Amino acid sequence: MEFHLLGPVEAWADGRETALRSTKARCVLAVLLRTPGALVPTDTLVDRVWGDRLPGSSVRYKYIGWLRSALAPHGVELISRNGGYVLDVDPAHVDLHRFRRALRSASGALRECTFEEAIRLIEQGLAEWRGPAVAGLPGSWFELFRGQLERERRDARVFLARCLLDLDRPAAAVARLTEWEGDYPHDDEIVGLRVLALYRCGQHGEAAACYKRAEARMRDSLGTVPSAGLQALRLRVQARDTALDTERLLDRAALPG
Repeated sequence: MEFHLLGPVEAWADGRETALRSTKARCVLAVLLRTPGALVPTDTLVDRVWGDRLPGSSVRYKYIGWLRSALAPHGVELISRNGGYVLDVDPAHVDLHRFRRALRSASGALRECTFEEAIRLIEQGLAEWRGPAVAGLPGSWFELFRGQLERERRDARVFLARCLLDLDRPAAAVARLTEWEGDYPHDDEIVGLRVLALYRCGQHGEAAACYKRAEARMRDSLGTVPSAGLQALRLRVQARDTALDTERLLDRAALPG
């Protein structure tokens, strides 16, 4: 079976989606898929799925039973053990864990100075995403989990943009950063990378305009100004600082993973 957390929570077998019957069943599945193959104590599962609205044991058994009946025909076991539950799934069959593995492998590739392989791996990891993580699942724990995963996606996108720029592929970086701009309208780092990528493409006027648009958004939406680092980049763009064309952006000693 294949499982999805990076978008709507889904289970697939033989090219067909497996019916999970309810939102709560998807919540239970998502909690177990966060650490596939590891024991999730019952109290932890209940807290993450139901929060302060503690269900009776019969309610919990109902959802566990639904999941077992949906997954067992495809060879996936949901095991009760030592006061908790274990979903016996290989992490390679869960999109989240494939995404994370790809990013770790990309960091390794960069340490070996193989930029093209690093870019391929980051793109492979980002391709696992199909929308907001654990989409539609309610509750405070899922909001925190969703926020964590979205930060991981954001950081992977920054990682990719930096790789493209260090490999002297600014046009590819511009295309990606333009695609993502709407997701991070107030993110100084992503704005700065787009300004730099445009500058390296020779689009000096558009680089300055990109900065001005971001500055206006921050002022109008947040009542703030760009960071000191982004303001310094604007001044360097205005001065046509030639060092901007060759500065490296990745510190291999501080790579993720």
